[in-house]
Amino acid sequence: MHNQKQSHQKKDEKALVIGAGIAGLLTARVLSDYYQDVIVIEKDELTEKPSNRKGTPQDFHPHRVLPRGDIIMNRFFPDYMEDLFDLGAHNAKNDKVINYSPFGTLEITINQRSVASSRPLLEFGIRQRVQELENVKFLSRQSVRGLVTSDDNKEVTGVQVKERNGNKEEGTIPANLVVDTSGRYSKLNKWLTDMGYNVPEQERLQVRFGYSTRYYQVPAHISEKLSGISRGVPEENVGSVGLFYIENNMAQTILFNAGGSNLPSTNTEDFDKQLNEWASPMINDLIKELKPIEAPRGYRAAESVRQHYEQMESWPSGLLVLGDAFCNFDPIYGQGMTVAAIEAEMLAICLEEKDSSKVGFEHHVLQRMQQAIEPAWWLSSIEDLRWRGVEHVGNVPLKGVTFAQKYFNLYLRHAMKQAKEENDLSMFHQYMKMNGLIDSPSEIINPEMLNTLITGDGSPEEEAVLAELGELDMNKMQKRLNELMPSFSLAFDEKVPDLFST
Repeated sequence: MHNQKQSHQKKDEKALVIGAGIAGLLTARVLSDYYQDVIVIEKDELTEKPSNRKGTPQDFHPHRVLPRGDIIMNRFFPDYMEDLFDLGAHNAKNDKVINYSPFGTLEITINQRSVASSRPLLEFGIRQRVQELENVKFLSRQSVRGLVTSDDNKEVTGVQVKERNGNKEEGTIPANLVVDTSGRYSKLNKWLTDMGYNVPEQERLQVRFGYSTRYYQVPAHISEKLSGISRGVPEENVGSVGLFYIENNMAQTILFNAGGSNLPSTNTEDFDKQLNEWASPMINDLIKELKPIEAPRGYRAAESVRQHYEQMESWPSGLLVLGDAFCNFDPIYGQGMTVAAIEAEMLAICLEEKDSSKVGFEHHVLQRMQQAIEPAWWLSSIEDLRWRGVEHVGNVPLKGVTFAQKYFNLYLRHAMKQAKEENDLSMFHQYMKMNGLIDSPSEIINPEMLNTLITGDGSPEEEAVLAELGELDMNKMQKRLNELMPSFSLAFDEKVPDLFST
């Protein structure tokens, strides 16, 4: 048994979680410290070994826990990496990663223990930890058909369920708190509308993305693990390519594109053709050494959606939402599981700070979670909006898009130059920490860094940033940046060791 429990005074109450994916498992872990009983309801069969689930249509494709997520996972599940290694996950320590972009090619080495695995193995390992908790119970093959509420619909008191096999019996399960973690296709908006609530307009990023993944066996003679990331060129509609190692001497190759045209194919011949066109020669050469296991599989989605329940004038007590049901992302950036961990951590903080039975507790949690996910939503939106055909739709325009895109181009140009000419990866590390949700974008976008980046070399990247800034008065630059950029209210105070070395 693992020592993963914390000492809290539990309420003699029951909490219920809809969905046993990563978000649901993290939520159950948090609630187990504060509620006497926690029930996790899952519509799929929960197997006794890692396997793909119909309820997670993208679980065939690459998944990663970002550095911020890894910190939180280790708090909830100490030494969880060891469990995954025991299940066969690949330890990526000392692996080399080739980063190819229009600004150059950079090879870095991972110098910390790092898990590389399939989504099913990762989820299975985390689920085993949650199943060890004495006060958590799983009910599989059960569909949640709706919420049970008080007569005035101001309080959620449980859920309506129906068996998906056997006699398909229907019934209700009472609970003091219901948390919807059912994912991208949650029915919560309909349930709230049926209860008489006015649901705010969703913020949507119409991405129209597609990705295709193929599995490969890694031959025994390949001892050095070389992963690769070939960054796409949106203005030329050239997609991105990734090569990643997972468990059982297997690797995954993923092709990605957005905007609705020239999406990756699941036809083997066309997949290989796109791979050859999109990937750098070095990554193509690496993949040619691998043995394909089966045909590619694809995943498509029209949009990413961010709910704004925190804007509602009233919200039913006894109800929360977390994970993709609250905000879902373009999966190519690997943010989903980490954002779910951030939200679960925020729920834990709110439970520690405030009695969940107090009026307005749930609305308070929604507000805090919305603050916490702002950087992730903004960063992925900035990158997705580089592709032609991608649009942001919402009551409030997304701030800083054009400026940030041009600024990051200039920053990466300098970071790659610094790495190649001076063997100094500090700027590149800072960029990775931002995208790993460890540091705020303000750690990169600030007057001091801008002063470093503007050298007067007349490069297209520098000229583009100068055009956005207007008059370059360094004394007034912070004010100008505040006008151009969002203000991220979440404090980024976590520290992690460097993941990479030269």
